[in-house]
Amino acid sequence: MHAKMDNRRLNRRGCVRLFGESRLQEYIMSIRYSRLAVTAVSLVVLVLLGSQALSAKKAPKPPEVPNPKKPVKKTTASDGPVKVFLLVGQSNMQGKGSVKHLDELVKKEPAVFGHLQKDGKWVERDDVGIYFGSMRSRNLPTSGPLTVGYTYPPGRMGPEMGFGKVIGDAIDQPVILIKACWGGQSLAVDFRPPSRGKWDRQFNRDDGKKYKPATVGWAYKEIFNIKHFVLDNMDATFPQFAGRKYQIAGLVWFQGWNDLINGKRTAEYAENMTAFIKDIRKHLETPNLPIVIGVAGHGGNANVRQKKFRDAQSAPAKMPEFKGSVAAVPTAPYWDDTVKHDGGYHYNGSARFYYRAGEAFGKAMLGLLKTAGKQTDRRNGKRE
Repeated sequence: MHAKMDNRRLNRRGCVRLFGESRLQEYIMSIRYSRLAVTAVSLVVLVLLGSQALSAKKAPKPPEVPNPKKPVKKTTASDGPVKVFLLVGQSNMQGKGSVKHLDELVKKEPAVFGHLQKDGKWVERDDVGIYFGSMRSRNLPTSGPLTVGYTYPPGRMGPEMGFGKVIGDAIDQPVILIKACWGGQSLAVDFRPPSRGKWDRQFNRDDGKKYKPATVGWAYKEIFNIKHFVLDNMDATFPQFAGRKYQIAGLVWFQGWNDLINGKRTAEYAENMTAFIKDIRKHLETPNLPIVIGVAGHGGNANVRQKKFRDAQSAPAKMPEFKGSVAAVPTAPYWDDTVKHDGGYHYNGSARFYYRAGEAFGKAMLGLLKTAGKQTDRRNGKRE
C-alpha cells in the first residue's frame, strides 16, 4: 500500500517538474470531463435505442395507401340487380291500417314496432323503395322510401310495412315494392286473366292503354301499365337506383272480398287463380315467379262460406306444378278485434293485423326465393 502511494507521489512530482503545477491540473480535469462526456453519450444512445425498440412493438402497422392512379372499386352484394316485388290486390292491399293505432303500438310494444319510429317521426327506409300510383292518373305518382302513407286514402298503412321490413332486412340488394291494387275489384271480372276468356279485346301488355274500370280484365291490364311506368323509367321514379339492372323477384296477392260475397265467383276462384298464376308468369316472362297468396282472414274463425273460399284460395299452392314457387299464407291468425278503426272487411283498420300479415307474406316469400329458381335480370324493361 505504502509502495503504491509513493509511486503515485513520485509520478506526480515528475509530471510537475515537466509541465508545472497549473498545466498538470488542467490536464487532469480534461481527462475527467472526457470520461463524463463519454458516459453521458453512452447513456443517451442506450435510452434512444430502448425507446425505438419499445415504439416498434406498440406502433400499429400503417395502412396501405391506395395508388391514386388506380382507383379502388368497392364491390359488394348491393351492386347486384334491384329486387322488385309486385303487391297486387284490392282495398286490403291498398292498406287500411290506422296510423293512429300504429303509433299506439310503437309506444306500447316497442320490441315489435319501435323500429318504425325515430325521434317521434316515421322511419323511411333508404334500401326499400315503394311506388303507389293514383288510379285516376299515372301522372300523379307516389314513390319514395318505404314508410307509412303509401295507401288509399293517404295517411294509412298496409302489409307493405311488415313485408318490406322482412324482405329489406334479408336481401343485400335494394328493393322496390310496386303496389298495383284497387278497392272493390274481383278476380272473376277485374283481374280476370286473359286465358279465362270473356275479354272484349286482345290483351297487349305493352301498349300502355288504360281500360275502363269494371270492364273485364281492366285491373289485370293495369298491372302491366304500372310495371312499365315504374321500371321503364326507373331513373326517374327511383333516381337513387339509376342505371341499375332489376329483377322482378316475386308477387304477393292479397284480394278476395268481392269474390267471397258472390257464390258463383267463389266456385270458380281456384280455376281463376291458377290461370292468373300461369298468365302473369307468361306475360312477365318469368316462368318460375315466386307468388305468395294471402288467404282472406275476415273474422278470424271461418264460417262455412269463408272456409269454402279460403280453401279455393289455397288450392293452387297445393298443386304439384307450383310446388316450391307458390305459397298460401292464412291471415286469420292475425285477426284483431281489439280495435275498430274501420269495418270488418278492412280488418277493423288494425295496424297490428296489416303489419303481422305483411311479415308473414315476407317470410313466405323468402322461402320461395330459395326454391323457385333464378330470375332474369332486366334494364329499362328489357331482358339482359
